[in-house]
Order: sequence, then C-alpha cells, then structure tokens
Amino acid sequence: MKPLLLGIDIGTSFVKAVLASPQGCVLAQAQAAYPTHYVQPGWVEQEPDDWWQGAVAATREVLGRVEGGARRVAGIGVSGQGCAVTLVDAGGRVLHPAIIWMDTRSERQCERLRQCCATDILRINGKAPAPYNADPVLMWLQELLPGLIDAAHCSLTTTAYINLRLTGQMVANESDASILFAFDLARGEWSPALIDAFGLPARLYPPLAPCRQVIGGLLPAAAAELGLPSGIPVVAGGEDTSAAGLALGAVRPGMAFLSLGTAGTLYATEAQARVHPRLLAFRHVVEGQHLLGGSMGAIGAALAWLRGALDDGSDYAALLALAAQSHAGAGNLLFLPYLNGELQPINDGYARGAFLGLSMSTNKADLVRAVLEGAALAIAHNLELVEAAGGPIAEIRATGGPTRSPLWSQIIADVCGRPLRILAGEGGAPLGDALLAGAGVGLIDDLAAAAAGAALVQERVEPDAGRHAFYRRLFEVYKQLHPNLKELYAQLARC
Repeated sequence: MKPLLLGIDIGTSFVKAVLASPQGCVLAQAQAAYPTHYVQPGWVEQEPDDWWQGAVAATREVLGRVEGGARRVAGIGVSGQGCAVTLVDAGGRVLHPAIIWMDTRSERQCERLRQCCATDILRINGKAPAPYNADPVLMWLQELLPGLIDAAHCSLTTTAYINLRLTGQMVANESDASILFAFDLARGEWSPALIDAFGLPARLYPPLAPCRQVIGGLLPAAAAELGLPSGIPVVAGGEDTSAAGLALGAVRPGMAFLSLGTAGTLYATEAQARVHPRLLAFRHVVEGQHLLGGSMGAIGAALAWLRGALDDGSDYAALLALAAQSHAGAGNLLFLPYLNGELQPINDGYARGAFLGLSMSTNKADLVRAVLEGAALAIAHNLELVEAAGGPIAEIRATGGPTRSPLWSQIIADVCGRPLRILAGEGGAPLGDALLAGAGVGLIDDLAAAAAGAALVQERVEPDAGRHAFYRRLFEVYKQLHPNLKELYAQLARC
C-alpha cells in the first residue's frame, strides 16, 4: 500500500488532522474542539493536555477513515497557533496553563519594550512589541510569578509542546520560533542581546531545527495513544500561518494568502526578510522564503460574538442571509473588530470593539453586515501596508470558514480591490504539515513544486469596481478611528 503522511494542526479552537498522499491529495480529515479559558479580562489560557487529547482524537478518526491508515503513515508533521507560552520542567511536565496569543495581560511590559529596545527588536526580528507574543508574557511571569520561571526548564510553543509529546524532544522549528521577538531573522538563531535586554533566562528558549528536519521517532507511549506504530519520523513542523501558506501554494514572491477562521491572517511571500514597524516578518516553512503580513484577532470570532450578543436563536446561515438584506456600508455603520485587543497593524492590547454610526434607522441586518465589512477592512488595512513594504499583490489565495460564504468572500474582494481565489478542499495548515513531513522523510523532492501542484483553485471572486470605490472612501474613515481612540482605550483599561 502506498505511503501516507499525517499532518496535525493545533489551532486556536480546534485540532485538525489530515492523512494525505505525497502528491498533496487529502484522503481523510477530522477535527476535535477544546475549550479556551477567559480567566479575566485580557487573560486567555488553554490546557496543553487538551491540545494533546484533541490531537489523539483527530488522529484516531482520520486513521479509521482510510484502509490500513495506521500502517501506511510514513511521516508526521505538526503546526500550531504561534506564541503560546507553555512552561515545562526538565521532565516535560507542564507548570502552568498555556498563555495563548489572544492574551493581552503583558501590555505594560510591551510599553517598556517600546521605550527601551523597540528599534533593536524591529531591526533584528522585524516586529514591534505587542502582547500577543511570548517574550513579554515571559517578562510578566518573571515579575509576578518568579517562582514559576525559576522552576521552568524552557518555554515551548504549541507546536513544540506537541512534538515533545510525540518524540520526547524539546525543540522549536525555525518558522514558529521566528515569530518570537528574541529570534534573529538574518542569522536564524536566538539573539543573546535581545534575550538579555528582556531580562529573561536564555534557557527558556529551546534548541532550533529547520522545519522539514526529522527531530525524532514517535515514542511508544504516544504511538499507543494515537493508534500508530512507534518510531514513525516526526519533523520539526511549522507555525500554522506558514504551514497554511504552503498548503495554499503561496511559495513564491508576490503571492499573498488569507487564512480565515476564529482569527485571520494575511501574509505575502518574500524572497528576503522585509520589515515594517506595524507588520510581522518571519520565516516561511519553505526554505529560503520569508513572510510579511499581519494577524487579526477576530474574524469568525467577531461574527460569533454578534451571534451570542443578539441571542435570538439565529444560526450563522441566517445571519449571513440577513446581512445580504443590507447594502454596502451597512447604512453608514462602521465596526472595529478589536474585541480582545488587536494584533496587526495596530498592535494594541488595550483596543476594543466599537460601532460608529449607530442611528435610529440601524437594524439587525446592518449590524451583521457591518461586522462582515469590519473584518474585511481589517484585512485591507494589513494588505495596504504589505504592499507598501514589499510590492504589489496581484491576487489573494484564501481558505477557511468565512470563505464558504459567497457574500463575505465578495465583501473581502470588494473592500481589498483584489481578486480572491478560494482554494478547493479544507486541507489548510495540516496539509502543509503533511507536505513538510513528506519532504523530511524523502517522499517529496521539491516541496514548493509539490505544494503549488496540490493547491487547486475552486472559485474566483472578482472585485466590483463601483463597490471598491465606495469602500475606499469608507476605508479612509476606518483608518482614522484607532488613532483617535487609542488613548481612550488605554484610559478605559486603567479605570
């Protein structure tokens, strides 16, 4: 029987797993949900063992859907939500719930970093200090829970933690690690100067490995839980954004990809590391390539919030149908989707959601459409800066739940003024992980070519010129909102 590859992605809300051929054909996929704990305003945590149990459940499900699936797995690749702080002791025991990227408790530590070393972080790492990242969270822990840092052997990302459970190795892959502020993009290693500036122990930063490198074989105990033979090679894997970009075929300069779910990411592939003070730059899982773009905290989450707030029993299909009854601009209503702080391009942990333009004529349809448009405007905000730093983007490749809505897809195309290419299938990041595993075990010779061949466009959504012209005017208003509210957000947080 022909060999297969297992890809596992530990997302913000779900573990997703696929079994795929070395040609990128997905034979089976499954997912398992786990809870997110909103401990108090701005504090967001998850239990690492929930990630593992989700990985076990999703893996067993995909293996059961393919004849001889377990015996045919030749390699395993993992990706995950970036930046989760998972402190472990020397034996790999978790010391504290994982503090994930949605958490904003370290905004004050970021304020200090902006004063002392923002220029060095941008020059070395390509980012601006913001609380989504692991380094300021580690600073927060050291200041408020120093005993925890003293007991920790190292801090692992989501991907690195799952790889620890799989192989027993504490290793971070270069794509995942390069998101952390302490990573030197040019040298491909941790920066001792930045770690020292953060006042953190160097031991918290684990050894690094290229994304396709085999870091170990599947341990017998992990194999028994997953329903797999022991010894299967496991590669270092990637961060979920870069793994999704690989699956979408965004493997050469000038291509942008949009991955939408609870959150959203927009990134362009670059041949060299380009930086912008309001964007993120980090390494692609494709060797020699880099990514430049931004991540947004609430895309699908914004619609989920509105659904819960309305509390009228409407499902998502009903809400989207309702939004179609409103018109472009939602009756001059603008929505800022900063429901739990925001990542790029505003990098503000204090920011919160807002409606501007509510009137006596505003109805439920307008509210829903404004949320869809607010998410699209956040995407366009990142796209504008990506093009300013790296050059024009001809088309955007897209995947994820929101792209299954024709209305939402059209709104994104109209707001951005770019063709949207919806990719067939739901392989996403776990498919990218499977392809990485194939390259690592020698079943794929040319990773970029394999990914480009596997990425099939299912639908082409063209922007409407008239609506785009209207949205450009709306966009100019949108961009003024955060600068005018920024100080008020900070004051509100301190009340």
